[in-house]
Amino acid sequence: MRHAVISEKPCAESILAMAGNEVGAFVERCIRERSLSRLVSDLNDALMSGTPNEQEKARKALQHMGFI
Repeated sequence: MRHAVISEKPCAESILAMAGNEVGAFVERCIRERSLSRLVSDLNDALMSGTPNEQEKARKALQHMGFI
């Protein structure tokens, strides 16, 4: 399974591009790689401080991952 990344880490757009049945495996991989906390933190930062477009994408990405 390949995902688009920016700076070697997934971005909101690549998360949103995943099919719903891929998200669980992606989250599991992030847990194994100990990168989930940082990813959710980055998305939360975008949600709280980004441009309106970044905020919307971050919200949708977190929702797609099942966090909101």
